Amino acid sequence: MQLLDLTFESVIENIAFDEALLVQSENTGEQFLRFWKPQQYAVVMGRSGQLEEEADFEFCRQHQIAVYRRPSGGGTILTGPGCLMYTVVLNSNRQARLKEIQGCHDFVLGETVTALQGIGIDCSIQGFSDLACGDLKFSGNSLCLKRDSILYHGTILCNFSLEKISQALLFPQKQPDYRQGRDHTGFVTNLNVSIEDVQTALIEHWRPTSALPKIPTDVQTTLEQLRTTKYQQDDWNIYTP
Repeated sequence: MQLLDLTFESVIENIAFDEALLVQSENTGEQFLRFWKPQQYAVVMGRSGQLEEEADFEFCRQHQIAVYRRPSGGGTILTGPGCLMYTVVLNSNRQARLKEIQGCHDFVLGETVTALQGIGIDCSIQGFSDLACGDLKFSGNSLCLKRDSILYHGTILCNFSLEKISQALLFPQKQPDYRQGRDHTGFVTNLNVSIEDVQTALIEHWRPTSALPKIPTDVQTTLEQLRTTKYQQDDWNIYTP
């Protein structure tokens, strides 16, 4: 597994880079652990999300919050400063359970729980693909499966502006039982642990064999192709201020 701590200026480029890593893994069998830290707010929808059902577009437009899609499924999130974004790209041929959606959730989230418990965070897997302290969610996650590889990525709220979630996102039509009908403000929480401490815990748990000093040439080529054919297209980027 190779480590990348790399944040592009644009949120959509960070999303595209995750998919470029997935393509690289599919082609070569390489595995990656990646972190990025957004500096601006953005709504990020699953690949089949519906804007009118999941985000308050008028609020986003008034506050110049971009709305993008990601290559994985799942619900809509708001990301921004104070949120650690993590990505795990794995060769699914190494473990049979990584060939199944639930197996992917169980494995990656189980590893994340173990890492966070190691720094004193009492958390567990809840709902479809959440991590929570008690019944308060601090991490939402999603995945994309290819024939030989998986992309698993998510958010970890460390010191995030929680009130903005209720402003930018609508109440989800699909929700896990443990939410019990609570609105966003009553359902999500920050870990109140530094991004650096959380990232260090995950690195020490996954134990990547090396840290990449720069983007590999093949990944850069794939990233450029994805930008042109997908992530710069109006039908993929829902709203860009």
